[in-house]
Amino acid sequence: MDRIRQLRWIASPLGGIKLQSLTEKITIHLDNFPCEDKLWIVEYLRTQIPASAQEGWDLFCHRVALPLRRYDPQALPVPDNDEVLLTRKRWNRLLLPWILLFTVGGVLAAWKFNLPRLLSAPLLPIIIWLSMRYSTPKQGMVSRKLKADKESNSYLTFLGGMFAAYMILMIGLKFIDNPPVSESTIMLSLTVIWFAVVLWKSHRIGKKLHKKQLKASKTSVKEWEAGNTSSD
Repeated sequence: MDRIRQLRWIASPLGGIKLQSLTEKITIHLDNFPCEDKLWIVEYLRTQIPASAQEGWDLFCHRVALPLRRYDPQALPVPDNDEVLLTRKRWNRLLLPWILLFTVGGVLAAWKFNLPRLLSAPLLPIIIWLSMRYSTPKQGMVSRKLKADKESNSYLTFLGGMFAAYMILMIGLKFIDNPPVSESTIMLSLTVIWFAVVLWKSHRIGKKLHKKQLKASKTSVKEWEAGNTSSD
């Protein structure tokens, strides 16, 4: 412990801790430990390493540390009026119909326009379904309803509109005789533009969310410190 010169708290969904001495670096992946050990590691390092040598604590406290302290494996999450309980079964109900729709649509479009690459249409919803399903705890997790979160609602509407416009343009190309440039060039250009706009919008939403969480982290840090005081 006396050789540690810097501690960086990683506020990712799974949580991590980077320790650095004068000669070496190590990373602790909290996902490798049970909940009780995660909390013990966080509390121990938080108290043993000087605060001046720690970075990223506020956001880590808000996203990782405080939820660890509040965690009760026997308690089921209870959503408030503007929240919803997300479970793996719920993701199945929400996304499996879309996977089926994209699969049927991709097969029909590939057969109609003789484009085998359209068979990959269900790949994106499958990736989204798998990532959302297996990132959700077995007991479920509480999340704000879309109508209560204007930014998320606006973002999903934007993604849906962009994707619909993209598909309409690609299908519309099939009905244009002798286009000025090749069809593959047009489709590649549309794909690049679509991804660029989506990344730009995602970056803006991410910055707004980050600012909100930084503001909320101040309250989380106070709650954490109050809990340490009471336990002492």
